[in-house]
Amino acid sequence: MDSDKHLDLGSWTGLQKAFAAVSGSCSAARAQCLKQVRDSKMLDDLGLTWEEFCKEYAGLSRGHADHLIQQYDQFGDAYFRLSEIARVSPKTFGQIAGHVVTDNGADVLEIGGEMLALVPENAAKIRAAIQTLRNQVRRAPAPERPSPDVIELRIRVDALSADLARVVAKLNPPPASEGERAALRGLSVYAVNKFRNVARQLGAAA
Repeated sequence: MDSDKHLDLGSWTGLQKAFAAVSGSCSAARAQCLKQVRDSKMLDDLGLTWEEFCKEYAGLSRGHADHLIQQYDQFGDAYFRLSEIARVSPKTFGQIAGHVVTDNGADVLEIGGEMLALVPENAAKIRAAIQTLRNQVRRAPAPERPSPDVIELRIRVDALSADLARVVAKLNPPPASEGERAALRGLSVYAVNKFRNVARQLGAAA
């Protein structure tokens, strides 16, 4: 193997170990490093599989590495920074993600107008804020379900749409009566106009 490639892999491995020792398994830098190794051609050039790299060089399973990368792709640095301060599952982060904002170039947790920087010094306040936000999510009213009448109307609309689709399918491929096609086009325009009028009425009522 090329010595420069050995050096590259050694550099990545060193970075992996450094990030693991300093920041633990939730480090954004570690996830970013893993992503760059996996997505590069370095391992192919060295004759290593991604699974071999994870096990022999990164010291974790392929599944765990892929999971970290997925979390990084989905949530970015903020999730990992927050996880280093407070135990936050991906589900919980998804619930409070709207309160994680950028203020003067830094990620912060916003609650009640207060901006809490994602730093260890704010750990106690951040944990309390997360609990408060989770309680708010639990107490939030469930979205209103459509009434039975609306559900029935939707079923009828779906059935009518399916009937029209079957009739149109019978006209294809040609030949088909131009009169039939014109009649169906007219019916489609008629239906659209009827529903558009209903939508306007609902908008006016709101």
